Amino acid sequence: MAVSQRTGCRASLQQILPRSDGTYTVFYRVSDVDPVRVLDVANEDDRLEARLIGASEKEGILEVDVSNVEEFFVVTLTDAGAIPKHMWSANGVAHIVADIPPNRSASDVIDRFSSDHPAVEIVARRQKEYTTPLFSHRELQMAMNKTLTTRQHEALLAAYAGGYFDWPRKKSGEEVAAELGVSSPTFFQHLRRAEQKVLSLLFTEQRTGANRAETNEDAISG
Repeated sequence: MAVSQRTGCRASLQQILPRSDGTYTVFYRVSDVDPVRVLDVANEDDRLEARLIGASEKEGILEVDVSNVEEFFVVTLTDAGAIPKHMWSANGVAHIVADIPPNRSASDVIDRFSSDHPAVEIVARRQKEYTTPLFSHRELQMAMNKTLTTRQHEALLAAYAGGYFDWPRKKSGEEVAAELGVSSPTFFQHLRRAEQKVLSLLFTEQRTGANRAETNEDAISG
């Protein structure tokens, strides 16, 4: 929030990755100002280590390693049991939309988060139908973190955030590669390998789940 206040940028959360050492890597899309300015301000905080992994004149993707997790409200919200869906900050004010899975008490999650961050205001609370995913949000993050290399994750995120997967495409692969500062063949190599690994995670889990279901049915029939 302080970075958006000092630079006048809009920062939108793209991805949170937990690390094995208890720290987190967080990816933001920053816009409306020179992303290099945002990078410089972020790195003035000794508790953060920020890098640009893709940038244009008024927009970029910022990769931030966070060690002070107890002060970082998005991480504490995740640790409380919620799943951040959208988060953005501008002019020093942050806005968060999060889901709370049905196996969690919404009141407990809100109370814990509010206790950690008493200045937070809960604007609205809505109940909706919830479909159980193959992975929990945290499980998917951890699986991707273990499976993808840093370069593969950067290529996948930059392509997604840059609109490479949109139709029509907002940016070509060559444009995303240029923003990352790598050649097109290198970018496509990292991207294709990342796509293969993510799809492998998905379809391997589907097959495993189907096999478990068949085994349970056989046991019941017997």
